[in-house]
Amino acid sequence: MASKILKTMVVSVKAIVVMGAILGLVACGGASKRKSGSEVIGVGDNVQFFGTNLSPEQEKELLAQRTYYFGYDSNEVSENDTLSVYVHAKRLMNSPNMHVRVEGHTDERGSREYNVALGERRANAIANILMLKGVAQNQISVVSYGKEKPALAGHDESSWSQNRRVVIVYEVE
Repeated sequence: MASKILKTMVVSVKAIVVMGAILGLVACGGASKRKSGSEVIGVGDNVQFFGTNLSPEQEKELLAQRTYYFGYDSNEVSENDTLSVYVHAKRLMNSPNMHVRVEGHTDERGSREYNVALGERRANAIANILMLKGVAQNQISVVSYGKEKPALAGHDESSWSQNRRVVIVYEVE
């Protein structure tokens, strides 16, 4: 139990350090460097987005991903998923009336209370990335279902791996 508390504290400290660094960079960047978001982009044009060139087709493909999977007892977002979350952040920033519900889920192992807390940590991990990229907090709601809404009903690792997830649900499209 003490090691889990220590691990949670270490993750929290890391998150605070990262947020501070990002906020510092944003503050130093100045408002004059921001793009209006109303630029006209032609067919086949690539768009520079958070350090990655994306074609409209790639952006559409990344927006289609709304489910993010996690390792056992983990709330760390994989590097492979972060670009997709960034694209969702861009969409939300360009549509301030749009809202998302970020739903955290776990597999069936563990107590109800533990799984609800873990699902919330997973959902908050995705929500924090969205907010760090500029999405307003009032556009995001976080809910944890724990183990109550499994994607698959099996009792093996292949089922459990599909149940350890976060889903972004658009409430206004």
